[in-house]
Amino acid sequence: MKGRYRVIGPQDTGGDVTPPGDRGALEAHRDSLYERLELGYERIERGLANGEEVTTWEDFWVALLREYERVCDELQRDLAA
Repeated sequence: MKGRYRVIGPQDTGGDVTPPGDRGALEAHRDSLYERLELGYERIERGLANGEEVTTWEDFWVALLREYERVCDELQRDLAA
């Protein structure tokens, strides 16, 4: 993750659409979401430390988390099948 910084915000919807059954694409999407979650968390923490309003960032971070959970659940279902 070092050296790869991507600012996330409420305007960033990700735009990733994964075809059903494409495990490699799902894994790549999961990994991308994980990196974005990590960077977003760091940004929120820095914002809090600087006294910034971060509610919008937190809301977006939670939306990313839900997407990450959905992708992980889908990958888990694929493994079970």
